[in-house]
Amino acid sequence: MIDSLIKYGLIACFFSLILTPFGLPIPEEISLLAAGFIVKKQSSSLLVGWIIGFLGVTLGDVISWTMGRIVGLEPKGFVSKLIGQEQIRDIEQFYRKWGDWAIVIARQIPGMRFPTFFFAGASAISLTRFYIIDGLAALITVNVFYWLGYTFADDLSNIKLWIEDFQSYASGFASILIVLVICLLLYRRYKNKVS
Repeated sequence: MIDSLIKYGLIACFFSLILTPFGLPIPEEISLLAAGFIVKKQSSSLLVGWIIGFLGVTLGDVISWTMGRIVGLEPKGFVSKLIGQEQIRDIEQFYRKWGDWAIVIARQIPGMRFPTFFFAGASAISLTRFYIIDGLAALITVNVFYWLGYTFADDLSNIKLWIEDFQSYASGFASILIVLVICLLLYRRYKNKVS
């Protein structure tokens, strides 16, 4: 994956970042590593590479938020039918109370970004508030992985292995967590119908 991004340059990194919400199987971390590597090896502008990475990450997140806003949590909508109205109210209350921290934490965990940002858009969080919170949280992700790609450009193969291991464990954990939450929501919905 990273070799293709390096071959096509910073523009490929940018597009891979904004297309991630559509299921592009290139994690953000890989795109940011590639951007740092490209800047170092091609003597490109450090600032331009960083801006491309930051905008790619945050615009991809805004796409996830927008998808949530479009689909929404309408009473007769797909999401509401899947998990139930009571759970929708719980999600909305959760975002009103913890929304900022949910976004900050999810921004750092592969596999948690899309569902969190989708529900942020579907709930009452405004785009301005979301973008400010997400942008501040993205400073961590972008700076860390862009810096790693730039600093260790000569030893990128070891960094790639470390990232792939981390993503594998984080994605596995996130998948288990998502399945447990869905099971809990479906159980609560079933229990409410029986009562």
